[in-house]
This record gives sequence, structure tokens and C-alpha cells, in this order.
Amino acid sequence: MKDVTCSIDRVSALAYISDLSYFFKSLELNPYVDVVYRSTRQGDYDMNIKCVDGSFIQINSREKRKENVRVDFNPNTLHGRDTLEEMQKIIAFTKHPRMTGIDFAIDYHGYDLSSLSISTPRSMKRSVYYAPSGKLESIVIGSGNGDKRINFYDKGYKERQNLPQNHPHWWRVEIQRSRFKNEDDYFTNPYEGMTFTLPASFPPDMKAADRAMLIGLQQQPELWNELGRKVKERLRDLQIQASSSLDPHPADVFELYKEDLQGQLHEIFAPALQNSPFYKAL
Repeated sequence: MKDVTCSIDRVSALAYISDLSYFFKSLELNPYVDVVYRSTRQGDYDMNIKCVDGSFIQINSREKRKENVRVDFNPNTLHGRDTLEEMQKIIAFTKHPRMTGIDFAIDYHGYDLSSLSISTPRSMKRSVYYAPSGKLESIVIGSGNGDKRINFYDKGYKERQNLPQNHPHWWRVEIQRSRFKNEDDYFTNPYEGMTFTLPASFPPDMKAADRAMLIGLQQQPELWNELGRKVKERLRDLQIQASSSLDPHPADVFELYKEDLQGQLHEIFAPALQNSPFYKAL
């Protein structure tokens, strides 16, 4: 059965806690806290807190006047383990939370996307990885230093130990966003302008050399950069003729879920002070 869903897979935010001593005292008997350890290394954060669900909190106790806490968590894990209330108790100590990273994930269940081709509006670094069997495992577009990174991977292969043998195809198109322009930019559609195509059948009159070129470019998309403008335009036209767009498009799926995703983060950060700029984005 085919199904497509969209979720937030990770959130990273900076905030300010005015009374760190009271905050530290509240953690002493908190069952949500798994490990607390201090760092003696020079850096922004000298206290690290790991929670039972994998959420992570870092504190800069030396900073008294501006952002001195960083939280990193998966919203789905919070709900799945009934730890939402515990995270909200921590959020309640913060002022002016500001998102520094949001990972959006669109899951295609029952779709075989092993031959999916992804194009971005601007040229970005690309890496392709294959499983030992030779089957496509993942495509990574962009770098960790950029404001957007695309991860396309076989989620079913990654989770194979936790899935039944007859589980259908499960592919994920994930975008990791950071460096937001402002609070209104948190939920700007990150999939807009991208193309996702699947190979269809080649037209019967297409030359064998052109077919070979398109197959090679699908395997090594970085070679597009080495082609001349006219050759590139001609092959792009042929590629469109010999392909079909992924349906539904990830941008359309994101728009369908956008309001729910905003509401999910609003609920988590609700205990924060109401003058936070985060609320203006929602």
C-alpha cells in the first residue's frame, strides 16, 4: 500500500535562561535526565545533558546576558515516549527560543525510488552511496556547512532489522535546514524549485548514443557540469521526454502538512515566554 507522510525529524534551538542555578537544581531529581557531565575543554558549552529519549541540552554557564542554552531533539521521539511534558518543563525555563536547525522528512511508503533523479535550482556538492549488493542506498546533496542539505536514502534498508521481511519499499527525502533569514523563514518550503524524476521508457526513435549518455548521467550526475551549454540543453530535453515526475511532489506534500508541523512545534515551545520571536512565525 502506498502512503506519503511528512514530519519534523530534528529541531535545534538556542535560548536564554536567566536563573541557571535554579535550572540546575530542577534537574537533580528529574527522571527525564539520563546523564549530566561537565566539559573542561574551552568552548561555548561547559555542561552537557543527555535525556532518556536521546534529546540533548547544552549549557554555557559563563554566559549570563544572552543565549546560553542549546536544545536538540526529535519531536516524534518526544511524543512516542510520552516525554513531551518533561521537555516542556525544560523549555519553561527559557526565553526567546530561536531555531537554528530544522530537519524535514518526507517518507514514501510502498514506492520503489531506487532510480530517482534529483535536481536542485543551483549546483551543489553531491555524493552517491551504494549497498554491498550494488543497490542505491543514499544520495547526499550539499554540505554540512551550507544552509540546506538534502539526504535521500533507503529508509527501509536502514531500518531492515526492525522491519518484517515483506515490508514494502520505504524511501525518505530529508532536508536539513539551518541559518534562517528570520523567524518567518522557519517553514519556508525547502522542496520548492527542486525536480524529482523517475525514468520511464525511452522513445523508440531516440538514438542509442543519447540513451547511453542519459543512463551514464543518471549514475554520475556530476558530469552534467562538464558538458557544453547546447549539449546540456539537448540532453535535458531528452531527459524530460524519457522521465516522469515523482507524484506526489515533495513540495506539495510539505504544504499539505505544513500547518500540522507548525502546530507541533508551537505545542512544544508553548511554555516559553510569549514575547519570543518564535511565536511570530507561527
